[in-house]
Amino acid sequence: MKLRLLPTLVGLAIGFAATALAEEQSTVNPEVRQQIEAELAKFDDAFNNNDAAAIVSLFTPDAIEVWGWDKSLRAAFGRHAVERRYTLRETIPEKFSNKLVQVYPIGDGICAISELDDPHLKRKDYVVTIYIREANEWKIRMRYVH
Repeated sequence: MKLRLLPTLVGLAIGFAATALAEEQSTVNPEVRQQIEAELAKFDDAFNNNDAAAIVSLFTPDAIEVWGWDKSLRAAFGRHAVERRYTLRETIPEKFSNKLVQVYPIGDGICAISELDDPHLKRKDYVVTIYIREANEWKIRMRYVH
């Protein structure tokens, strides 16, 4: 049943981003942009240190993460699934990094588009992440890596 929701969720995320791009761009407070950049840096540090617990702490309990390029691990629903995904990941010596490209307001949340430099896979990908405020912190509600 969850796999049937996957195309819908991905479509919604891309639709939100496309709508934000097509409409007259609303600005995001520079302080909020810096906060989102800090969240991306936390993710990079946790990933590069192979720290699944630190990664999962960045997500909401009901978060969804989709890897568009990986058929076997395509979607993770909830923190437990996200944590399992990163716990099972092999340690790699190369460090990857996210570079924030653009942020858009979406209701009470933020849609962040970042460029992911993955030297292990020798490619660059784009990531669409929906952040929401939870207990005065930005948390990942949905993350799609193409």
